[in-house]
Amino acid sequence: MVAPSRAAATAAVLAGFCMWALGESHHNLGGYCSGDPEAGPVFPAALFAGASLPECFDWNGDGVVSAADAVVAVQLLGESASPTPWLGTYTATSTPSITPTPSPTSTPSVTPTRTATPTITRTPTPSATPTITPTPKSCPPQAAATLEVVLEVDEGQPVESQAVVRGELLYPSCATADGRLLTAYAAPLTGGTPARFEQLAPGIWVHHVEVTQPANGQVQHQRSLVVAASRPNRVRWRVFRTVLVVAEAGDAPNGSATLRRALEEANRTLGPTLIRFDDTAFPAGQPGIVTLRRALPALTASDVTIDGRDELGVPGMRVIDAAGGAFPALAIRGARNRIVGLALRNAGGTDRDVLSIAGPAARGNVVEQCRIEGSASADGVGIDDGAGTDFAAGANVLRDSIILGASDKGIKVTGGAHARVEGNWVLHNANGGVQATLGGKVYARDNLIERNEGATAQNGFAVNGAHPNRAEDPALLFAEGNLVRANAGAGLLVRAYSGVFARSNVFTTNARDGARMQPVDGARAPALRADGNSFVCNGAAGVVVEAGVLYADLGDGTFGSFGANAFALNAIPALRRNLVFLGHDWLFARGNVWEQCGAASNCDLAAVRARDLGGNAERVHLEPVRSDAPSHVLLVDEVRPKLAHAGTLLRIAGSGWQSLPLASCQNSLPCQDETLPCVLVDGVPAPIEAATPTMLFVRMPFTCFAPVPLEVRTATGTAQIEYCAPE
Repeated sequence: MVAPSRAAATAAVLAGFCMWALGESHHNLGGYCSGDPEAGPVFPAALFAGASLPECFDWNGDGVVSAADAVVAVQLLGESASPTPWLGTYTATSTPSITPTPSPTSTPSVTPTRTATPTITRTPTPSATPTITPTPKSCPPQAAATLEVVLEVDEGQPVESQAVVRGELLYPSCATADGRLLTAYAAPLTGGTPARFEQLAPGIWVHHVEVTQPANGQVQHQRSLVVAASRPNRVRWRVFRTVLVVAEAGDAPNGSATLRRALEEANRTLGPTLIRFDDTAFPAGQPGIVTLRRALPALTASDVTIDGRDELGVPGMRVIDAAGGAFPALAIRGARNRIVGLALRNAGGTDRDVLSIAGPAARGNVVEQCRIEGSASADGVGIDDGAGTDFAAGANVLRDSIILGASDKGIKVTGGAHARVEGNWVLHNANGGVQATLGGKVYARDNLIERNEGATAQNGFAVNGAHPNRAEDPALLFAEGNLVRANAGAGLLVRAYSGVFARSNVFTTNARDGARMQPVDGARAPALRADGNSFVCNGAAGVVVEAGVLYADLGDGTFGSFGANAFALNAIPALRRNLVFLGHDWLFARGNVWEQCGAASNCDLAAVRARDLGGNAERVHLEPVRSDAPSHVLLVDEVRPKLAHAGTLLRIAGSGWQSLPLASCQNSLPCQDETLPCVLVDGVPAPIEAATPTMLFVRMPFTCFAPVPLEVRTATGTAQIEYCAPE
């Protein structure tokens, strides 16, 4: 295998920026996403004039994102599914010259020492196309990382499987001037016996495996963030029984190494099977596009992995383009398949989703690190017809992917199917973000669902009705830790015979209601339980509960809600209403935070009923209300994800902070006002993008390199948790 070139890395970095720029609607940037990869792209400073860019683009640290800052940032940008990408430097490495000796021991020999955050030196050249060599923060004296690499062998496979594993540091997350930390590793590896590599520099690494026994042609690449911690980082490789190599970008019917031929062969082969793309035919850093002439065969086999990551471990560079044909870019009908790092796009025709997972046999499939884009009249991802049986091993999982540009929903789960939707970015879909309908069931966690807009019902979440053949089988949504904002409809619409359990979500800046409960004539009514959510800054009401709703528990009702929801700054024209109840029974909404109370210890309930509530306000149970004053008992229970690049959106679960002051209808709040909650990671302020009484949504200010203190401060106290450690 040939080590990836600097030009390839530059092209990959540029491709990652283009993905972000186009997804963020910075259309004035899209025309510059091309160029000679050897010479590098040219970004005139005028390109960025007036552009609204994230604070992480402030490369010289002067508090202003100038054109020079933006140009530097683009030149140094790494790919990421996060809306705010990671900034760093590429460290070119040749074939590894250091071969550590594998060791079976699992006890790390290095424990990092925490140090204060050093000053970062960033000095861009003030020119139209500046050049810069940024200096990341210095590594602490003990900041050496340990890595364990494991070759997993399935039951029935030869135990004596062997491979060569190696890795190179791509982007350091801290700097060491003395060269004492290693930037590459390589070693032979036997199935079941981990190889251990110590004294590695922390940062973003690319890892490679080449299986030599059996000599089946298995070569794979992946990226990971390696940190210096008390327990080792881990990389796992699976040995496949059969490996099928795609070495032709075309779709000729008689092709011998096409994707079509590989799928046909996989459907006839006993798994586990790997379909990979040849590194020579599909070079790193360059989009390798397979344009379909007709529908690919559906993946009916089980235990098949399609790996679309390139030689630098970059996802999304192997593209399956349906070219507007009346068929999906990829259809899955089997079980326990894994699709990783592919880009799927341009399905055409009525009811033809870009990615289709359907049928009762389609269980336990995982789609991750994919980019799913564009459909003429259907959904980005359609999970249908009983696919999946539960939210455990039987569910189909869509994880860490970007879903955008569909003419219908971004993700639709229907026909009694089950899906877990985790850590995705769902945006710019014309008919809404995520829908569970006709008995579909969705567990949605830690997604960013924003700017879904079009001509029809552009809601963030939509939950709509029972299975057509099983009237007692409702559509269900379990939503936790999602940020749902700036959609052209409601943040959450619940209709017909459906149920929703929403916890610690933010519904904000949506054009209509934050959430609406809406019965449908002739159908059984919907139900809702909501705990710890924020309904703020929406264009209409915060929450609307229409007449005929089966049950809505916003606090202390029979569904067991503990309340802790926040209602503020929602505006119906000429009259602000944060909760509108149109029913005639009783609505339980106890233990919540109201705009008219804020941090007051003695809340004026008459003011809440007059100004926060609408409709039948006297039928709403309010007492006791929850004060938004900061508590003397401040708790931080969990931070997700466990590791983060700069710009990653963190979820901090806990309680005791104020949430209403953070509902400013703006995207980001830095640590400037001592009266407001503030989050610091190793002493560096982390901008708060949204908050509920039980969760803070903040941007990671740097790429973590070792366990560091994450601190939440309020006017009355602080709470701290150690953050950034391997699972």
